[in-house]
Amino acid sequence: MSANTSIQTPRLPNGASWINWGLGVLFLMSCVFSVVSFAVLAPSIAKETNLSSATLSALTSVFFFTYSIAQLAAGLLIDRIGCRWLLGVTTLIASVGGLIFISSDNLFMMYLSRAMMAIGLSSAFVGGLYLASKWFPASRFGVMSGVTNMAANLAGAIGSWLVAGMSYQPVVLWWAVINAGIAVFILVLVKSRVPQQDPAPVDTEDRLGTVEIFKLLFRSKQVWFASIFFTGTFGTFLSYADFWNIQIQQAYGLDISKAASFNALLPIGLAVGSVLFGLFSDKIRKVAFPCRICAISSIISMAALLYLPYSPIWLVLCLLFISGFCIGGATLAFPAAVQHCRASMQGAAIGLVTTCGYIGAGVLNLIVPAIVGPMKESTTISAFTMMKSIKLTDDQLATVGAFKEGMIPLMVSLALAAIASFMLKDAKRS
Repeated sequence: MSANTSIQTPRLPNGASWINWGLGVLFLMSCVFSVVSFAVLAPSIAKETNLSSATLSALTSVFFFTYSIAQLAAGLLIDRIGCRWLLGVTTLIASVGGLIFISSDNLFMMYLSRAMMAIGLSSAFVGGLYLASKWFPASRFGVMSGVTNMAANLAGAIGSWLVAGMSYQPVVLWWAVINAGIAVFILVLVKSRVPQQDPAPVDTEDRLGTVEIFKLLFRSKQVWFASIFFTGTFGTFLSYADFWNIQIQQAYGLDISKAASFNALLPIGLAVGSVLFGLFSDKIRKVAFPCRICAISSIISMAALLYLPYSPIWLVLCLLFISGFCIGGATLAFPAAVQHCRASMQGAAIGLVTTCGYIGAGVLNLIVPAIVGPMKESTTISAFTMMKSIKLTDDQLATVGAFKEGMIPLMVSLALAAIASFMLKDAKRS
């Protein structure tokens, strides 16, 4: 017979909370910069390695597929081996993958290095959110997940804007060096064990094994609804902001610097939206209703951004920010899933949700090129005015039209997220 005893825990948050969570967020910021900057560095990669747009898209999909599967493994391992070793070792793997990527022009080695970077960075999202859930009270998880996402996406937005137009090799080199430094701090300062905020059984027979965790997760409809919601919203954001938006802006005739500036508004909007959606969720003590607002507003804003004809530049900029802001509510998928899970399953639940999101982005990045087809190089516009829409040539009109058709799968993805959001239910809170 097992005996349950309450474990005395420190009052949270405390100094250790901010150190542990802060280093997790720093790693996540490095991760998001690496993902987002790929779109900005893609022209440099294509020029210096002679890779086609389809091959670059395939490299993105390889990263997303590997990253998504590895995230599920990271979610399972983080409950067992602790945050310090998982985050520290995987951070070093990512740095090694980056160094291989810039030192080889062999396509197979480039695929392999992107896969290594994906495996190394796979623990970042899971780790940052896991540390937020364990080192802060449960009543703050909504806003802390939002703040975690905000910091990461601001790093991606500002960083990608700063490296726009640069050669990809020195950028990736410095990223790998800084990332290795983060790994050292994680291995030294992050605590392997996190405080247990709820009374927990001390006997090992009450702990869930991997098979039992998978069974419970796969049987939970609410976890799957949260995963579909996250896939439809954040997966769409990843596909559009981290690859396609740069190419669409260039199809309109913007140079890479202006395209990167435009693209930065998406993660900036996401960062602000993540925090405000989290605050709103914690304020009303509900998750499902804010998720529905996120899904519906994301469909409307993205449809306007993609298909509103002859829009002046200032309106496009507003729609980019608004679209990112609305999708910011995607981070509520994590409290939506975790609230229906036992404490020993939370890491695995976060891993499953993120896995679905990145698999969705990878699938979209394979579908879209088949619809868009080969792209022609667009001439850069000489006149740029904020108040007027860009005048397109016949060739540009054809290219932009192809892109708009290619974005239809993204709109379908958002529609599925909206359906899933209306299936979400809130667990009772004490």
